[in-house]
Amino acid sequence: MAVKAPPVPAAAATGGVFWGEVDYLGWSAKGDPLPPLVTTSPTGTTLGSVGVLGAPGTTVLFGDDTVNDKWRSGVRLQGGYWFNPGRTSGLEASFFELQNVSTSFNRSAPFGDPILARPFFNTLTNAQDAVIVAFPGQAFGSVSASDSSRLFGAGVLYRQQIGSWANQQVSGLIGYRYLRLSDSLVVANTTTAVLFLSTVSPTDSFSAKSTFQGVDLGLVGESQLGSWSFEWRGKVALGANYNHEQIAGSTVATVGGVSTTTPIGFLALSSNSGDFNQTRFAVVPELDLTVGYQVTPQWRIVAGYSILYWTNVQRAGNLIDTTINPNLTTFPPTPGGPARPQPQFNTSDFFAQGFNVGLRFGY
Repeated sequence: MAVKAPPVPAAAATGGVFWGEVDYLGWSAKGDPLPPLVTTSPTGTTLGSVGVLGAPGTTVLFGDDTVNDKWRSGVRLQGGYWFNPGRTSGLEASFFELQNVSTSFNRSAPFGDPILARPFFNTLTNAQDAVIVAFPGQAFGSVSASDSSRLFGAGVLYRQQIGSWANQQVSGLIGYRYLRLSDSLVVANTTTAVLFLSTVSPTDSFSAKSTFQGVDLGLVGESQLGSWSFEWRGKVALGANYNHEQIAGSTVATVGGVSTTTPIGFLALSSNSGDFNQTRFAVVPELDLTVGYQVTPQWRIVAGYSILYWTNVQRAGNLIDTTINPNLTTFPPTPGGPARPQPQFNTSDFFAQGFNVGLRFGY
């Protein structure tokens, strides 16, 4: 009686003990949440309510929204080595990176129109307030903002076949996972007072980086039907997020042709500027679904879908405190009032998902 050979794992059916794969990624990711940062008001609005949140006619031009959540391209590289001819155990490694994505905003008012302002909550009056950037007959100027984001990761896994279920070969996974997400937000404005011909140009910079390192555990199931292969892969990584935050500000003031620079901005003042670090426990579950077609003994076309979730991530928008003590907007600061703004350490969950298509080669 002939003995039936065990099926070759679909993911390893490509010939050889070494295999490599390159994939194009089309993914979207959760964006950076921003508070209201730039406002405007209709012409004719009185000075006391210009750009003030909640005042009649005030409109948010930038912020109060999530940015950088659009689709973007990326690349993923994978490779592995099988320890035995039956391909029941082996090592595999992977690296992926998404295209850097950014959102920019620019608005100028060379004659004070449209009205431009930067809103905040005033601790001295305990009410919403705003600093005028441009207003007809009073000041002209411009405001700009840029928010950029980058995501990449890597991992190494040991893979061991543990059995079969529903015509699938099931293997266990254990290894190491690394992820890095970074956001950078810069907001700047230039305001020239018409009466005094003095110019003030504050700049605020917020940078957030989350680095995850942890143990990756999972299962992979695979089956083959003729030249077609099907694979599902579920993993969860347990580890730590090393969150790094950097807040900095500067202001260039020009009066009578003489310029001076001070180390404070508008939202980045002495009370919240600096470098800050925190470590948070994090969980990173991931699901991958892949279908492949064997075109030659060595080459396979693959396509699939992936979703990744990541807890306790630091984003640049979550660093911003829009509550300000106006006494701290002078340099040196004027005594009195609370130490606001304060550095914020509000983390949030992050997710990314999308499709991939690529080629796998065995040798």
